[in-house]
Amino acid sequence: MITFTTFQPFYAVDALVRHALLRLLTKKYKTCLSFNSWKGGFDEDKNPNNVKLEKSDPSDTYKVLRPFKFVITMPNEMSEGYLVEKTVHPYLAGSLAVTAVPDVGKYINAESLVSCRVPPGEISKVQAYYRGDFSWMPFDTTPEMWQDNSTIKPIKFDPYANDGKGDEPVLELVTSAWEDALQLCVDRIRELDTDDDLYIEKLMQPYILNDGVNSMFDGTYVAHSLLRWFSIAHSPLVEEVDLDGLPGMLEQTPGWGLP
Repeated sequence: MITFTTFQPFYAVDALVRHALLRLLTKKYKTCLSFNSWKGGFDEDKNPNNVKLEKSDPSDTYKVLRPFKFVITMPNEMSEGYLVEKTVHPYLAGSLAVTAVPDVGKYINAESLVSCRVPPGEISKVQAYYRGDFSWMPFDTTPEMWQDNSTIKPIKFDPYANDGKGDEPVLELVTSAWEDALQLCVDRIRELDTDDDLYIEKLMQPYILNDGVNSMFDGTYVAHSLLRWFSIAHSPLVEEVDLDGLPGMLEQTPGWGLP
């Protein structure tokens, strides 16, 4: 797994899906490695499952992924259409990305990676406990109890305290909460890892379909889409255009609509 933060105060809890998957894979199948910036830095004694990462720029990340068959690449939030560099780098490295971006097949070839899914309802149950700034309502309580007892206060679990183990209760919570939802993903990774033919077939899938025509990878399509937005916003940068006569990406933009 490659990520340069565990959790930040401004994250939604869906950023923890990747950590839950890492722990479940390690528990149920194989030990998963993470890079030295993940938990507690690189110390072979304290963090034997951390890999020392030598790189100077995020654009070089794919180079350190080449030895690995799978890379957990889930972004900091699981919003539809939120594709970041983490999703692309495994493909460049000749590895398989494991993501949880909703409806990822609308944007790239879903067969070129492993898609996990935690239902929004399960995410919301955990999100209810988070109060920001690394503070969580006690895990042995329920939302109903908070309404009736004002003495129940949040507890701070700083992921960077205690040699990177300050958030162990949080990680245990999300791993337990999402174990059933992530089991299919664990099984799929195990299946691909133990069947070379199946793995290679998936690895050889193109990352984008139709050479990217009419997608976010099509420069003309993107330019037309920007023109649409400028026109809708009555920008002085463009003259009025016939929107119905232009292809666009409104339907591919999360939260699209009139500004």
